[in-house]
Amino acid sequence: MTHHVKVELPSHPQYLSVLRQLVEQLSVVAGFTDKECRGITLALDEACSNIIRHAYNGRDDKVIQLECHVHDDRVEFLLSDDGPPVDPAKLRYRSLDEVREGGLGTHLIALTMDDVQYERMENGNRLRLVKLRKPPE
Repeated sequence: MTHHVKVELPSHPQYLSVLRQLVEQLSVVAGFTDKECRGITLALDEACSNIIRHAYNGRDDKVIQLECHVHDDRVEFLLSDDGPPVDPAKLRYRSLDEVREGGLGTHLIALTMDDVQYERMENGNRLRLVKLRKPPE
């Protein structure tokens, strides 16, 4: 069984709270633990913050599209924006030994999610984040 949810949110940071609520509830519905739900929510919040900060250079008049596919064994999030192409080298996270501000969001996303893929589309960028659901013990 697969369920599909699709929303468009303004790129204004105040809407990140709406995104967090939506993602948290979708994660609960998908059957993840409270800890997993918090991690998924934080990963999506970081990804959207990066879209606002880097793809849109802080512009709050753009749109972020979120698609969620809830499957029996996983949840898949697709984030799309119409920003310029992203340099794949900038998507890699920096070493945790390198002490400076910023750059930990991509590290956190990679640690939390089971699969992270960036794709340049004809009219923008798409980030695919997948979290697998572990079978009950």
